[in-house]
Amino acid sequence: MSIVDVSVIMAVKNEQEFVEDAILSILNQKGVQAEIVVVDDNSNDDTLAILSRLARSHQSLRVFSSPKRGVCAAFNYGVSLARGQFVCLFAGDDIMPPDSLRARWAAVKNYPSSKPVVGLCKLMIISDIKRYHGRLVPRRRGQGSLSGQSYFMNQAARDAIFPVPEDLANEDTWMELAVTFFSGWQVVHSDIVGCKWRLHEGNSINIFLDFDEFNTRYTRLMRALPVFYHLHGAELTDESRSRLHGAIRCEKQRAEGNIMGVLLSPVGLVSKLRALAQSNKNLYRLRQRFFGLFSGW
Repeated sequence: MSIVDVSVIMAVKNEQEFVEDAILSILNQKGVQAEIVVVDDNSNDDTLAILSRLARSHQSLRVFSSPKRGVCAAFNYGVSLARGQFVCLFAGDDIMPPDSLRARWAAVKNYPSSKPVVGLCKLMIISDIKRYHGRLVPRRRGQGSLSGQSYFMNQAARDAIFPVPEDLANEDTWMELAVTFFSGWQVVHSDIVGCKWRLHEGNSINIFLDFDEFNTRYTRLMRALPVFYHLHGAELTDESRSRLHGAIRCEKQRAEGNIMGVLLSPVGLVSKLRALAQSNKNLYRLRQRFFGLFSGW
């Protein structure tokens, strides 16, 4: 069996409209030995049939059905099947820019494997809405995104992050917590655009939602904070444990719409501003209107 440099893990559910384009954009990557591990999360459309057809023509594409339900369970299963020295995640409705996988691999491949290494890239929005299309996230030069498609992990990082608790709403927040609060990790930021992120109404949380729906979903996502504290708090440094406790306190105030509580929370200015922008209907409307500004954080 040839060496697999990178395993691209996809968890998909009802992605018949976009999944073939997503798969082909990965299969067309050059300069790196890659496999694609796709786990279908109990789709009830033609997603699995499309994947099965593609797999018959491409040996590097491996397709599985999730034995459980939910996106975290699907990603956990896919990661457990990965054969690559590095792992990254991808969504079934996004596009991988040409040569980006090789560039991301080259940015981290020479770091020692003795400790967790994570490469972070940028995302570029693709949307039918002109004012969003083509925006980089984040905009700041030299900073990678903390969205799930950005993480490019060696085995040590993968083993520290996965499996993600399967009762959580998604894997993104858990990965961000690991990169943010575990100490001794090598986090490599780059300006490589590793994903063209499709912004549409089907995304789990985005600017199209009204505040009440957003708040319900976002609060569910942020449940990862106390779960992470409970499972990993003893492994953290005193400083990291204090910062995570502050983040939990800030999120509680945000979810309750307590602006003064957010302002008094022991977190940094950017975290306070982000929480304020998501704490009530009026501030959330400002966030929607000035999405380009907030995406630069």
